[in-house]
Amino acid sequence: MQLFNEVNSREMEKEDVLDGIWKNKVFVSVIAATAVFQVIIIECLGTFANTSPLTANQWFFSVFTGFLSMPIAKYLKRVPV
Repeated sequence: MQLFNEVNSREMEKEDVLDGIWKNKVFVSVIAATAVFQVIIIECLGTFANTSPLTANQWFFSVFTGFLSMPIAKYLKRVPV
């Protein structure tokens, strides 16, 4: 969910938060590094981070649940303030 929150927070006023995302190399680097480190922490640092590896279904569910924040955020940005 952290990755999708970072993307949603990129443009607070715009509905299309993915517009021009590849032009900002620093942002893409931070997103990529965050994703890589999250996988490493979950899959490799079990004892140190007190985590256990996820199955493919659990990874899918986690990513899908995080992705749901994208359409929810788009809907909420349409609500007039």
